Amino acid sequence: MLLHQPTVDALIDSMTPSADEVQSRKDFLEFSEQDSRLLKELGPLLAPLEDTFAELLYQHLDSYPQIVASLSNPEQLSQLKQKQREYFKQVFAGDYGPDYIKSRLRVGVIYQQIGLEPRWYLGAYNKYLSWVLPEVMRLVDNDAERFLAYSKAINKIAMFDSELSLSAYFHADHEMLRLLAQVFESNLEAVIIADVKGRMLHVNKSVAKITGYASDALIGKPMQGLLAELEPTLYQDLWATVTAGGQWQGEIWLKNQQGDDYLAWMNMNAVKDSAGKVTQVIAEFSDITAFKQTQEALAERTEELANSNRELEQFAYVASHDLQEPLRMVASYTQLLARRYKDKLDQDANEFIGYAVDGATRMQALIIDLLTMSRIGTHGKRMEMCETSVALERAESNLRLAIEESGAVVTRDPMPRLEADVSQLTQLFQNLIGNGIKFRGDSSPIIHVGAEKKEGEWLFSVRDNGIGIAPDFFERIFIIFQRLHGKHEYPGTGIGLSVCKKIVERHGGKIWIESEVGKGAVFYFTLPIHHGERKHHGE
Repeated sequence: MLLHQPTVDALIDSMTPSADEVQSRKDFLEFSEQDSRLLKELGPLLAPLEDTFAELLYQHLDSYPQIVASLSNPEQLSQLKQKQREYFKQVFAGDYGPDYIKSRLRVGVIYQQIGLEPRWYLGAYNKYLSWVLPEVMRLVDNDAERFLAYSKAINKIAMFDSELSLSAYFHADHEMLRLLAQVFESNLEAVIIADVKGRMLHVNKSVAKITGYASDALIGKPMQGLLAELEPTLYQDLWATVTAGGQWQGEIWLKNQQGDDYLAWMNMNAVKDSAGKVTQVIAEFSDITAFKQTQEALAERTEELANSNRELEQFAYVASHDLQEPLRMVASYTQLLARRYKDKLDQDANEFIGYAVDGATRMQALIIDLLTMSRIGTHGKRMEMCETSVALERAESNLRLAIEESGAVVTRDPMPRLEADVSQLTQLFQNLIGNGIKFRGDSSPIIHVGAEKKEGEWLFSVRDNGIGIAPDFFERIFIIFQRLHGKHEYPGTGIGLSVCKKIVERHGGKIWIESEVGKGAVFYFTLPIHHGERKHHGE
């Protein structure tokens, strides 16, 4: 877990000592202004050796695999070499004020973030001194008094620097632990840290909330004590998997303090040390009893609705099928009466017979339409990849007479290939194009069928220049047997758009209309490219 740069900056600001504290630390080390002047004197003398010292330090660090492993990428060693050059200039500049102190604190935080342990950079300080001091002796021509003064100043600044870096390192370490502890405690999931024998070492607040046990009462106790009686075998298997360095997740029955069993979803992971040995196990879990109950109730309700829909479709099919024969007899005999006794009865009787014939004929049409509607769900063909252009061509062929008589012009975009019931797709296009022909205005119908690819689906449109529909009726027109006009104005039973809606929904799409009275209408519908991609089902 790495801290973001703003967090690092804030952390450094919070740990930066006051001027009085800095002076107190310098006084304790007996680091004086004279030492600062001596170091500044050495700066120009040692400057030609900056690259040499940086390269020597780089080679030294690069010779330890543990250090190389701590750095996340090879470039960091090169960056470390450049930082060393900058530090070399800084340490012999003679200015050890706030900027210098913050730079040393930042080094400590960076080392903590990249995982470079204190032993390695303390060793680097020692190596650094072992290189610098002989050079100082050479520069002063073996003058012992001058060498002693310079070496004391160098040792004091090295101690001052290392103390600042170590303080920052451990402060950052503490901050990381504090953040992790906060995450641990505030986690909505119950979290348990256990040793390899299964004894609980730490538990967060959610464990107490879910299990009913006080946190202190669980520490040192075996995790197995939280299991329901029906789970011992599962626990042994999963524990063996995790302590071998693996991972386990799944449903498991646990028991709370009151002795009630509850179903939990648990995720268990092994914690390993640097040698790869499993040292602890972390278990996260949550009570999913209510979720499972809701899920099961929803599944039952869904199944009930599916059964109900199947029964209704079957009833509609059987009822409409069985009603056809007696109704055919009624229609036939009333038509026979009309032909045989025409003009032999008075005017009222002729009119009554006409009503009976018309009613029987319309009832036959309604039953045929109802049968068609029920067949969409019960007699639909298997979805398969098909060319929608084929379905559109069949629809136009079926409507050829109506197209010719009305002088309609039907155009289309290139049609896509997708997964569908081609027979029902033909019916869908036929109904929508037929709708545009039927509800035309004074001019000849102009109908355009469009197709536009969207994410995972195709958006189709059937646009006409007909009489249009008022927005108040946009939903009503898709309800079975709903008519907006008298049967003498526009014949039909009012089932065509209901059939369209049911076909589209069976394919996992949706259908809607945009229109204004007198300005034509556009029917839009979507079809998934593959039948499984039904977004409204949450798949």
